[in-house]
Amino acid sequence: MLSEKELAKLTNTLQIPMIVQDILDGRESFSPDMQYGLHETLSDYQPDSALLAIALGARKIAARYQHLGANMAILKMECERIISDYAEIWVRNAEAKTLDDNLVFDTLEQIPEDLETLAEMLEINAALLNAHNEELAKICEAFALQSSAQALIADTFIDLMDEGTELAETYASTTMTYNDNVIPFPGTMNAS
Repeated sequence: MLSEKELAKLTNTLQIPMIVQDILDGRESFSPDMQYGLHETLSDYQPDSALLAIALGARKIAARYQHLGANMAILKMECERIISDYAEIWVRNAEAKTLDDNLVFDTLEQIPEDLETLAEMLEINAALLNAHNEELAKICEAFALQSSAQALIADTFIDLMDEGTELAETYASTTMTYNDNVIPFPGTMNAS
């Protein structure tokens, strides 16, 4: 579990939650330029960073508006679960600390599903918020769109990692034989 200091550092690094807080507090407005910047920033993130940034930002909105109904309270709980599941691994990786590769891979395999779930919840809550605060509804819509896009990216990345593992396992068992003392260039070897 992350300390408050580490969570604050994560929030500062990802920036999106701070922007959401400024909009919630009335210090900023969700102008078209801000909307473009939000999309641009999130699309530049890796899926794990985007998931955390969206979850941290959406949690702030859900915490403020959880009185609107169960969907908002469920969004808040889902964001807290995502933060709990991924934040520590993200911070440890950013600090270049040693991580268990199997744990990291098992956790990362869940990112596409978590992004898709978050996208669905954000769409529902955007509709709910539309009657109360159009700016925050637009933020939820932007978060939902980016969550869906990042889910596709994460899914493709996981598929490529699985393919690479399968290829490595296939060729690791191949025995290379040489007919003389000349070592051929890679790609010209005969596999037995």
